[in-house]
Amino acid sequence: MKPHTIFLFVIVVFLSSCSSKGHMRFDDVPIDGRIDKFASELTKQGFILSDSSLKNEIIVRGKFLNKECKISVLGTSKNNVAYKVIAELPQEVNDSLEQSFKKMQKLFSSTYGNGTTRYKQYKNPERFMFNERGLKRRIMKGDYSRYNTDLGILLMEVQDGFISITYWDKLNNEIRKREKAEEDKKESTEGI
Repeated sequence: MKPHTIFLFVIVVFLSSCSSKGHMRFDDVPIDGRIDKFASELTKQGFILSDSSLKNEIIVRGKFLNKECKISVLGTSKNNVAYKVIAELPQEVNDSLEQSFKKMQKLFSSTYGNGTTRYKQYKNPERFMFNERGLKRRIMKGDYSRYNTDLGILLMEVQDGFISITYWDKLNNEIRKREKAEEDKKESTEGI
């Protein structure tokens, strides 16, 4: 290849990677716009509206990762822009929960790259477990895997008998932070 062709190719790749001002996607729906619009897009995909009476939150139910889930869509306080989606998978027994956690780690690692995984401390540190037969690390509440991307954060966390998966959209979370700062500033000036 000629040097100028390689140079143009590098510039195109660089510009396309810099201009990715996109949004995280939940089940192929971008986390963008107002929460009612986002929930409407989910209902078009087969989710069922469960509760829309909450302030800055809409709950839908439906199949996610081939399991019936409760999906909470949270919006900013002022403009109700969707910034976070939480999927609560169904209850499972501990062995099944551990297998599901490992399968989802593989799935999300293939999609979002290697994440950061943290496990809670165990009664027996792992370095001593090699001498004892039958002991193995068990998954516990609070264990998680976190995947940071340019578009946001995906957090998969073990809860009491189930796994929750949280999608944070980076751009809309910035909107939430600005709105919160404006509210805090307004409240502090009203108190004077």
